[in-house]
Amino acid sequence: MDPVTIGFHNLEGGSISLADVRLGFEAGVNYINKQLGGVNGHPLKSINCKTDGTPEASVNCANQFVEQKAVLAVQGADFGADAMLPVLKSAGLAEFGNFPLTPGVNSAVGDAYFMQGSAQEGYAANLVQLQKLGASKAAVVLVDNPASHDTYKTVIEPAAAKLRLKAKVFYVPAQSDWTVQSATVLAWGPDAISTYVAADSLAAVPAFRAAGFSGYITAGANTEIIPQLDPSVLQKVLFSAPYYLPEFANPPARVKKDLDIFEAYTSNLPAKGSVTQRQTGFYTALMAGQLLRDLGAKNKSLTAQVVHSGLRTWKGEREPFRLNGWDCSTPTWPDTTACGAGNVYAAPGKDRVLEPLPDQPVDMSAVLP
Repeated sequence: MDPVTIGFHNLEGGSISLADVRLGFEAGVNYINKQLGGVNGHPLKSINCKTDGTPEASVNCANQFVEQKAVLAVQGADFGADAMLPVLKSAGLAEFGNFPLTPGVNSAVGDAYFMQGSAQEGYAANLVQLQKLGASKAAVVLVDNPASHDTYKTVIEPAAAKLRLKAKVFYVPAQSDWTVQSATVLAWGPDAISTYVAADSLAAVPAFRAAGFSGYITAGANTEIIPQLDPSVLQKVLFSAPYYLPEFANPPARVKKDLDIFEAYTSNLPAKGSVTQRQTGFYTALMAGQLLRDLGAKNKSLTAQVVHSGLRTWKGEREPFRLNGWDCSTPTWPDTTACGAGNVYAAPGKDRVLEPLPDQPVDMSAVLP
């Protein structure tokens, strides 16, 4: 039977290279074809196109997808993806992926669909989780740039107001003296701290502890700091992910089955590499395959137009590595391209193993605009 062709674009080979996302995606396509019968008997074929973060590279990928008659454009991670949207739209191709990295794809409602929660949701989820743990006064630490100022005013501040949670923002330089910054933050007297400082988490978290703070600190997805910090520093430090990760202890049974499949189909990859990136790629492939199987079961043939139209009402009960479902008919955060919702929070336990908190993923209903 003729293959169903999709286009996959991903950062690889430039200053930021995420080859492991592609490797995970290819492993996912292999699983779909070997174990799930492809797309209703048709092999799933992927046109892999490498981008370097520039608009030109992403547009080149879009043109390749159109010329080779792909029925869907699938993003691994691509900072230049906004530029390809007009090309895809003119050809009737939808953009699809795991997380909307850039403003254009995050707001291209009706033309782009992403299966995880929006960036806006991630900021609000932090406050919801901290309040569930008893926080009433949260310091929010953001890198000082225009996007951070906008995020605080449009997402974090309104969410805190809905929760009746006291919140104050502290803007810091990209490279900070954390002895000074921690003293400034703690002078306000918070009982919880949300940090959005990426690589600086390795310096920020121990600085807050050294200054005497013993409350909860959220450190985002920066789990790489865990083996580098003393267990006493890691107490009450929370990490978040869009789904259950392989390093999480005691995942739910259905998620454990997903993780076992992922491990089996990526076990032949080089030991040196990012498991997190590979899981992202694998997840993205599985969701793309599910979409095409669902729409293929309802249509005689799969075309770009059929897929684009079908995405508008596509929904399901459970995503891989998660317990919750998705619904692309209505964005889970208004005016975004997010079909899914829900972050999973975990804290390092014995031997630094991440243990998911109860009642995950976080329920966002109380803070939606």
